[in-house]
Amino acid sequence: MPAPLLRFLALSAIVACAFLAWINPATLDITNVGWVLGGQDWGPNALGLAAYLRAGTWPGTGTPLILAPEGIHLLMMDSNPLLGLLLKPFAPFLPAGVQFIGWWLLISLALHVRFAWLLLRDRAPDFSSAWLGTALLTLLPALYNRSVHSNLCSHWLILWALWIFLDRDRSRRWGQWLAVIGVAGLVHSYMLLLVGAIWGSAMLREIATGTGTERRRAAGLIGVVMAGVAGLALLHGLADPPISTGTYGAFPMALDALINPAIPGYSLFLPSTPNDQGRGFEGYQYLGAGLILLVVVAMASRIRRPRRTNTPSVAIPTAELRWLLPAYIGLTLLAITNGVLFHGQRILLVPLPQALIDLLDPVRASGRLFWPVAYTLVYVAILLAYRLERRTLVLAAALVLQIADMSPMLAALRGLTARAAQPGTYQLTRDPRWDRLIANASAIEMQPPDPFRNLKLIEEIGWRAMLACRPMRHMYVSRVPQSAQRRIDADRSAFLAGRTDPTRLYILYQGENAPAALAARVRMLDGIALIPPATAAPPPTLCR
Repeated sequence: MPAPLLRFLALSAIVACAFLAWINPATLDITNVGWVLGGQDWGPNALGLAAYLRAGTWPGTGTPLILAPEGIHLLMMDSNPLLGLLLKPFAPFLPAGVQFIGWWLLISLALHVRFAWLLLRDRAPDFSSAWLGTALLTLLPALYNRSVHSNLCSHWLILWALWIFLDRDRSRRWGQWLAVIGVAGLVHSYMLLLVGAIWGSAMLREIATGTGTERRRAAGLIGVVMAGVAGLALLHGLADPPISTGTYGAFPMALDALINPAIPGYSLFLPSTPNDQGRGFEGYQYLGAGLILLVVVAMASRIRRPRRTNTPSVAIPTAELRWLLPAYIGLTLLAITNGVLFHGQRILLVPLPQALIDLLDPVRASGRLFWPVAYTLVYVAILLAYRLERRTLVLAAALVLQIADMSPMLAALRGLTARAAQPGTYQLTRDPRWDRLIANASAIEMQPPDPFRNLKLIEEIGWRAMLACRPMRHMYVSRVPQSAQRRIDADRSAFLAGRTDPTRLYILYQGENAPAALAARVRMLDGIALIPPATAAPPPTLCR
């Protein structure tokens, strides 16, 4: 192995090259926020954190500025509770209205490379094999395709959990599991589920094969983790349960997802089959041409003939990996869902009762659930490639092919952050009068309460409201708590009946007509219909 500095530089090169090919570096300026207000998931993510830093319930994760007066928690904003808790003590020293999405993506990529290296370094026959394997394990397209949902770019949590799982001694240490489960639970509920599946496999292995003492320790850890998960649920505001969207099965992984680029133009070599956004985003599991080649070569080498005596002795942790099978089978079935897709067509639909659909609503974006299976598949393929006589050639060829195949995808994804290199924050609400209009309102109400009418508009209004410390009574959130939904429905009924709060600002989406009783109060600003407050509200009291 080379000296630590050279090793650090070699691994840093993977991080730097991947990040610059994927994300515009201008996103690293935390005061550069115009690019996040474009109607993508970046908007709610950044707005949730910024609102929390302005008016948050540390050490809780709620903010009263969104879905007022009930408030909302960072998890439900698709924001980052971990960053919120870490940054809140420093909020008095930060400018109002900052975003950390670029930094989160960069740090996630660095941690991904770190844990990929840890998984491979002790099994690789030499440094070049370890470095090539680390690069390949960092180039699953599903990771990069998640850029607009930055919390879910934390695939390093999956690798961290696998690193713990594969070492029996490490797996028996409570601290290791509590750390990865705790961090995952503060990043995203899906990451908690995926890490939990690997942890659950470790506990199953321990209970089935351990000594009496080891079983008791495993049972104790299970109790601690379950209590911790309950605590996380309370921290994230789940005591007020969210309303089911009833959409489980709408975002599946197709049977051919590993070899189907899904999105036209994302692969340099392979064509995509027809898809909708649910299959092309949530169900995106394409491996890339280089990793497909690697998996095929590795499998062929395993089946065709036994390992030669002059090839490296690389141990495949088969006995440990078998314990992942029950969890992985369950995750795969949930990812495929009851509506089985192949080649862009539904080939099977198993009707589910509504009660079961509602029960599965927490994993409605089920196509994501295959990620640990994909990483484990690639990991095993890399280990099998280490046994080959020409392993360096095979790994290098796979890496070159993977980079070439992903180049159109990375260029398209980098284009999503091109706005970060352009000046200006607002594109729809440019008039400076918006600031005073919002500052004079006690709260902002969007009508109708349907953010998909114009996500970009609600994000810009929400950002201006956050800076003015004025609450939004409606906003896009991933799940709406039941109490908030009842209040939103009441707001809607009151508006349609012509009853308004004289201190609120009402924003009307295009195509929404004000009731006759309110029509005379409608004004236009930047082509947006609104009803201004009839009475100026008192100064805000929610923010620091």
